[in-house]
Amino acid sequence: MRNSLRIIAVATALPSCPLWACTLCHSRIAEEVRAIVLAHDFWSNIAALLLPFPIFGAAILFVRRIAP
Repeated sequence: MRNSLRIIAVATALPSCPLWACTLCHSRIAEEVRAIVLAHDFWSNIAALLLPFPIFGAAILFVRRIAP
């Protein structure tokens, strides 16, 4: 309990700085991906990006029902 409180205290005391940020979010590739996803066919892109989640969820539920 004390160790977790110390970790939380240290983590919240650290200043947020660019060194801790994800470098992929500010790269050229990330900008290209955002431009492609947010292009003129936005809704079809979002549907294609979100489609695997219900399929995987259904597969997980199916496996959980048949597995002991």
